[in-house]
Amino acid sequence: MSDTAARTRVDDARADDTPEWEVFLRESPREPLRHAGSVTAPTVEVGHEQASTLFPDAGTLWLCRSDNVARFADRDLGAAYADTDADTGTDDVAASAGGEEA
Repeated sequence: MSDTAARTRVDDARADDTPEWEVFLRESPREPLRHAGSVTAPTVEVGHEQASTLFPDAGTLWLCRSDNVARFADRDLGAAYADTDADTGTDDVAASAGGEEA
């Protein structure tokens, strides 16, 4: 379980000026709606097309503009990806998150 005191609100966009859409899905009527990821698209229609490609088995897709969602994290997503080594294509994200490197 995460320590809620360790999380801070993240207001920075994760992409350029193109809107980002949080994708929620349900694969069957018995399952709860769950967050599946995000897509970057200029309109909700394009975002829907992208999400449908990524999650073809979803029975229900909800898209919500990311700037309308309050996001809290216990780590700085930008800092985690800034460690990427462009020469080797490897990164330190897994190591910095306490995970294993491939």
